[in-house]
Amino acid sequence: MPQKFTVAEVCDLLDKKIKATPELQDVWVKGEITQFTRQPSSGHIYITLSDTGTTDGKLRPTINCNYFKFAQKPIDFELKVGIEVELGGSVGIYTPRSTYNLTVRRVQKVGAGDILAKLQQIRERLLKEGLIKTADKRRPLPLLPKRVGIVTGAGTAAFRDMLRQAQERYPNAEILLAPALVQGENAPVSIIAALEEIQQSKWECDVIIVGRGGGSPEDLMPFSDEGVCRAISACPIPVVSAVGHQIDHPIADDVADYAAATPTDGARAVFPIVDDLRSKVDGYVKRASGTTEGLLRTAQERFLRTSEKEFWEKPYLLVKDQARFLDELESRLHFHFRHSINAFSNAYAQLKPLGMVLKQRLTYSQSEFQKTAARFDAYSPLATLARGYSVVYKEDKIITDSHAVILGDKLRIRLAKGSVDAAILSVKHN
Repeated sequence: MPQKFTVAEVCDLLDKKIKATPELQDVWVKGEITQFTRQPSSGHIYITLSDTGTTDGKLRPTINCNYFKFAQKPIDFELKVGIEVELGGSVGIYTPRSTYNLTVRRVQKVGAGDILAKLQQIRERLLKEGLIKTADKRRPLPLLPKRVGIVTGAGTAAFRDMLRQAQERYPNAEILLAPALVQGENAPVSIIAALEEIQQSKWECDVIIVGRGGGSPEDLMPFSDEGVCRAISACPIPVVSAVGHQIDHPIADDVADYAAATPTDGARAVFPIVDDLRSKVDGYVKRASGTTEGLLRTAQERFLRTSEKEFWEKPYLLVKDQARFLDELESRLHFHFRHSINAFSNAYAQLKPLGMVLKQRLTYSQSEFQKTAARFDAYSPLATLARGYSVVYKEDKIITDSHAVILGDKLRIRLAKGSVDAAILSVKHN
């Protein structure tokens, strides 16, 4: 019999099957937005995404998409009906309506994924070659730049913003513009040429700002161009990248010495505020003056105290004090000298006369010698012979066993005094 399910059970089973399919849990779905709703209270966005390949009046396949408030991230274009997008997320079943939907986590324009992949490849190549600058590799910007070079479009809002910051903050600085195309297919070549020109020594620039105002990712692509990034990294003068708005992050920011969020922020980083500098200088001058005055007062007080001393009127008092000091040193020297002599004399008096020491040493050595000679005599074989014993040799070998000789053998007998020769006439074995 076929298995029976409720509607909810079928939806739950399908939802589990879909969620158990890895290919459907991290997907990009491309299509056209045909319905778009943003809930004012929750901020959630509900989209109907339709297929773009169906024509001839046929029904277009669609999928409902949920883009919840907590997952939403800033994007540089407006979501609305009629545009093509790519939505990234996971597929599941919405049980109350028995419909499958896409829970969205990422949104991008059609083709943006290819652009991002290309930019990532460029960034990885530059990082491998060490051109991506870390904090320790970034060169400091000059504190008081005399001449500032700017690479941007002539007459653009970005250039006007930077000029306004320079006039308000540091009007003494000289500004040199190297105009360049900052948008379009020819922009990278134009930016590189302008940067190579303005960094020449004849222009004497202390720092260079490269930037433009905000725009779409396609508009900002020249500042992620690999050639432009290499030119910025190779520039011998510190470079400030000031491109776009807060959310924009071209690769030029990674290879420059300073990355500014906007052209205005870039100008603020380069041009100091003159009034602040004057205040700091005034503070330094006041502190230096106060310190100098304090040192002068201390020296004056010391001089006054010294001038009131008695020896200025009676100089001989100074000599008198020195003479007294020398007398005390002489007395101490005589005392230490006498003390040292007495100490050596007492130590010498306690020593025994040398002759007595030698005599005692000689007596002790004779006694030790006699004891040693007596021990040698006690163990000497000559002493044994002196008591009446003898040593028998046969052909220079000592005989200790009667079995070692036979009748007729010639022997030599060693006595305490001299030796005798003998022959074996008979042998007895015990």
